[in-house]
Amino acid sequence: MKIRTIQLFTVLCLLGLVAACSTPIEAVTDFDGRFDFGKVRKIAIQPVDRTSVNAIKISDMQIERINQSLAAELTRRGFQVVEDNQAADAWMTWHLVTEERTDVRTYNSMSYYNCWRCGPNVSDVSVRQYTQGTFIVDMIDPARNQSVWRSIIESRLQAQPDQAKAEERRREAAAAIFAEFPPS
Repeated sequence: MKIRTIQLFTVLCLLGLVAACSTPIEAVTDFDGRFDFGKVRKIAIQPVDRTSVNAIKISDMQIERINQSLAAELTRRGFQVVEDNQAADAWMTWHLVTEERTDVRTYNSMSYYNCWRCGPNVSDVSVRQYTQGTFIVDMIDPARNQSVWRSIIESRLQAQPDQAKAEERRREAAAAIFAEFPPS
């Protein structure tokens, strides 16, 4: 009976771990209901503003990779990505805002004695530093030069991700960003 319980507990822990590792990326979107998104067929990607502190943290190679992932997702959704702003029905721009954060957690543990009230309660404290990233994508109406659609993803960023995993994560992020574009 105990072996069966231990096996069930192990399987449940593994399923929880797999579910936590495969958490889908979700975006929050907002849009201007007065804008006619049905007329948008051609989109021009605007250059990243290199004067902000957060933009300086991103290399030119990373900017190009993000642009390629976003352009590939737009193309997959039937839009044409163009170089010329004059030919575009909408302009797309993006920003990555980073913030250093600290995650502090406390855990109450049993003492090294194997009975309740046999020893002192032990509290463990876990402190982790991480970088929180907020990825923002805007669609801009060229006629008004105003944002008419915005999608935001927040996530913890990894310092040195594996290139293959990073590419997959960029593809997933682009799909999540444009999941509700164009709005119906």
